[in-house]
Amino acid sequence: MVLLVSPVRGLDPLSGDVTFTEQLLASPPPGVTYVTYDEALRRGLLREVGTHADVQAGRRRLRALGVAVLRKGEYALRSSGLAYREPVRLFEVEPGAFDLIHVHVFHTRFLGQHPPIVMTGGGPMEWVYANAWHWSPRRIRVANAIDAAIGAWSGATICAMRSGSIARYVAPNEDLREHLVTRGWDPALIEIIPNFLAYPAAPEQAARTPRRLGFVAKDFDAKGGPLVVEAHRRLRLDFPDLELLIVGSEPRHDASWLSSQGIEWLPLVDRGRLLREIYPSIDILVYPSAFDTGVPFSTLEPLAAGIPAVVSNLPGLPDLVGADAGRVVERDPTAIAAAVKELLDPDMWLTASHAATRRFRTIYSADVQSPRLGEVYRNVLHSAAAH
Repeated sequence: MVLLVSPVRGLDPLSGDVTFTEQLLASPPPGVTYVTYDEALRRGLLREVGTHADVQAGRRRLRALGVAVLRKGEYALRSSGLAYREPVRLFEVEPGAFDLIHVHVFHTRFLGQHPPIVMTGGGPMEWVYANAWHWSPRRIRVANAIDAAIGAWSGATICAMRSGSIARYVAPNEDLREHLVTRGWDPALIEIIPNFLAYPAAPEQAARTPRRLGFVAKDFDAKGGPLVVEAHRRLRLDFPDLELLIVGSEPRHDASWLSSQGIEWLPLVDRGRLLREIYPSIDILVYPSAFDTGVPFSTLEPLAAGIPAVVSNLPGLPDLVGADAGRVVERDPTAIAAAVKELLDPDMWLTASHAATRRFRTIYSADVQSPRLGEVYRNVLHSAAAH
């Protein structure tokens, strides 16, 4: 039995981390049964120390009140603009309830006796805040120092910064592994297993003339939306029937202007519609993101459908397309337009599409990677038993 402390739909903000949880639940490693942290809290197998519910429960009331005061102080600090906003969460596990704990992205400290901990995460907070919200190097240094101090004082594990009491850290790519090792982490602590999808690749695409680009993101600016719109405008000078489908954010222009530019713009849609309708309707995904810390599902899911992608050279993204399933470019509309233009050639597109399908099947399928995660679990449990 594995306790999965990972973001869940309906309780945590909707994000790729929620999708990560759902993919683990849909395709757990052989022999593994997951219990999500919200379910464990409901069943009394897990307690989050210092919360209102914990104080009201009356169990170890003085400790609960003390931790509640500290939590309020941490929240005040993290709301000041000096620190990253993600708090440390303190948990206590019912003895004997679980064989292993798998934490994804949350900063945690487990009090008392607990099973071995495996952690996953796409990258450190500094990548998120520098790339998405343009924090200055000085501001990043201050925030890193605060997280380091909180981690050292509390003994917490800070995702992709402080290992704390974890037995293994599973990184999605070599970029993160190199970052952690340069920051002093023991290389033996780190495994590389990319995010995976728990459904089969689509059949290989048939030959056709590509004519529709797609851009899918909730954060239009951070993921490169303005660059995509400008690249599309330039491409339409040579390909006047080229279409662009934008999904995930509120439209910024009226319908008549969008129609005149060959753009369809949809707000956030549910993931089921993305998979059934949106991705099958596009030919090339354009994703010049400035903000991703792992293997984004918004790019991985089109890959599974045989859709080539043009991605930025942000760490982690080039791994998705490799040498032949798309293109890697600078975040510049001229470079983006040139890469897309190559893939608009029907022969080039078909080659890239088939490469995308093969790449998903061999690297990003749950059939390949879920058993590897199970092997990490077994190795951790074996090491714990030996000690």
